[in-house]
Amino acid sequence: MAAAMMAGSPAAAQRAHRAQHRPAHARNIILFLGDAGGLPTISAAGILAHDRPQALFLQSMPHLGLSDTSSSNRWVTDSAAGMTAIMTGRKTNNSMVSVVPDGSGGGVKPVKTLLEYAEAHGLSTGVVTNMPIWDATPAACFAHVASRKDKGDIFRQMLAPRFGNGVDILIGKGRADAEAAFAARQTSPEHAFAAAGYRFGNDPALVGQHGRVAVLRDADFSPVSTVEATVRQLDRNPKGYFLMVEWDMHTPNPLKGLRHAVEMDDLIRRISAVAGKDTLILFTADHSFGLRMSGGDRASPLARQVEAAAAQPGATVASNPVISVTDDHTGEEVIATASGPGAERLHGFFPNTRLFEIMMAAFGWTEDR
Repeated sequence: MAAAMMAGSPAAAQRAHRAQHRPAHARNIILFLGDAGGLPTISAAGILAHDRPQALFLQSMPHLGLSDTSSSNRWVTDSAAGMTAIMTGRKTNNSMVSVVPDGSGGGVKPVKTLLEYAEAHGLSTGVVTNMPIWDATPAACFAHVASRKDKGDIFRQMLAPRFGNGVDILIGKGRADAEAAFAARQTSPEHAFAAAGYRFGNDPALVGQHGRVAVLRDADFSPVSTVEATVRQLDRNPKGYFLMVEWDMHTPNPLKGLRHAVEMDDLIRRISAVAGKDTLILFTADHSFGLRMSGGDRASPLARQVEAAAAQPGATVASNPVISVTDDHTGEEVIATASGPGAERLHGFFPNTRLFEIMMAAFGWTEDR
């Protein structure tokens, strides 16, 4: 009788209604990647910004788990191997970008990325980063190279992809790097991107019109307005889109780096409000980082205490008793949080390769074999 009464309760009716109106699969996926955004960084950032624990939006997302970030050959990954695992479902060696060793004693073979699967299914795609567009994290979405240092080949594959038809919206830093890479091929970024069908420039305001866009600059840009415009443009595709947004959180300066973490959290909050219910929103980090919060009095703002400790004679960033930083990657698990269709698959402890599987399942796709 109790079960029958519960089944007929208003709460049960609401759950049934939500289940009926929940999309079976995600139409869109937005992957937010906090580079070096491990748990110590996320926790300290929230307290620094709001002077209370668990104050970030991403800490309120309904589904979460902890992701192992080790690479094939190291317990502590770099961004190349870390992002390759997330984007391809394959662990690889540090420095390798969306390739795996082929077993020949030095050769590699490319592995198709989630972004390239999205292109094959007719979705629109975007990559936005506050780092150089050729750097390991964005490159792992669209390029396949044995070394993350191979800028020339990464730029080449941006415009001549191995799989798929190329990223629709590219926004990041590295304008000077692009000038050098294309000059080596007797051309310029303006000519090369235009020939590939892109509107090219250094102003994020280019986003929002029709057609492909590439924005390369060597200065920071406003994340919220830029990503919101990117989402609006990608969303014009009735089949949906995949978007990767990276915000870098490495820093020898804790206040600067933690500001970046708060920027990303504000961005996730805003995009979660404007993206449709058919959008899976996922946040994670490629690896953790040597930042530790070791002290602090709850009676005064944390930022003021960090600055006061840093001003003491002989103080160093590594010895700050409130928030200290050693500018290194670390190997502990990182958090992954999600909302939207398919987010319920995110739980427990898992290898970072599971994130690729979760996103593929959310789209309802299977891997090429």
